[in-house]
Amino acid sequence: MKLLSTASSALYYAFIAALIASVSVYAWQNAAEVLPSLAQRTAAALPATATIGAGVGSLALIVLLEALYPLRSLSLSRWVYVDRPRGRMRGVDKLSIAQLAGVSLLGLALCASLRLPLYAAMTLPLLRIALGWRSFDLASLLRAGRTRAVGSSSFGLLDSEVSADAIASQSARLRPSSRATTSPSYLFIRRLYRRWYIPLGAVAVIGLTLGLVPQLGSLALIGFAAAWTIVGAATGRAASFGRIIDGTWPDWGFPLTATAGAAVLGTAFIAAVWKLPVLVLAACCLGLTYASFKRSRPARVATMNIIDTGGFGASFSPEVFGYFLRGGYGIAAVAVVLFF
Repeated sequence: MKLLSTASSALYYAFIAALIASVSVYAWQNAAEVLPSLAQRTAAALPATATIGAGVGSLALIVLLEALYPLRSLSLSRWVYVDRPRGRMRGVDKLSIAQLAGVSLLGLALCASLRLPLYAAMTLPLLRIALGWRSFDLASLLRAGRTRAVGSSSFGLLDSEVSADAIASQSARLRPSSRATTSPSYLFIRRLYRRWYIPLGAVAVIGLTLGLVPQLGSLALIGFAAAWTIVGAATGRAASFGRIIDGTWPDWGFPLTATAGAAVLGTAFIAAVWKLPVLVLAACCLGLTYASFKRSRPARVATMNIIDTGGFGASFSPEVFGYFLRGGYGIAAVAVVLFF
């Protein structure tokens, strides 16, 4: 009976994986046909340096992954209760394998999009291994485990402010400065410098979009908009001073201005690559601003209700679903306006 239950579970997961893979392959092969006219404008406007952009974006992504989710790590609980009693010290787990698999798939996608030889796809996993597969002692592995736990807090704590503050505190570049200032603009620049992962993430988003545009066409624009709202939201949080300065402007005005500035930069990239009409670009800018500002505001899941799908073997929480998809109306507006 136990064997039959295990076999049925394996078949179920294999069926779900095959279904997801087939839908993904179909979408990959037919993505450029969603908006043929947009794909033609993209092909005509795409710069010849798309391969260089994809390489720079991939490198930025790998550096960002190592900074937030180290490839080799060891949590304190696993060391105390699992590895130490067995007399071993492992630094590889499921997340390490998932990272290598993810960058390998990304390398294959970039090679297929840019018409590069498939063996070039091995560059990304090899680079990920070279950057993360170092000789760690116990202290370094435990420190990497703490770094990974903080980086993963966005998915576990479900509190945007706590997660953002934890990541900023851990990754900040702190330099003693004798120049004290109360200027919000100068403080915003300092925060951006300390939160170096924000501009690095922007480079990764732009570079990878350039690499995937030839294959994905209009879907690459929607994917860029969704990823860029994360960059814009982080920029808005860096400009938020509501907790240290009283007033509406420090709490709302500065973050809105920062997210609007990030949206303008994203719209400029869209205009350079896709050559869209002015009204469509204005709608994209408004959608990016709304989505980024919405995501930059404090949000947390206080209550959680579980809804069963009934017969599909899955359940979800509407509160968690809404937490991760906040600002989605802005992305939906960008997707809809492309058809006009």
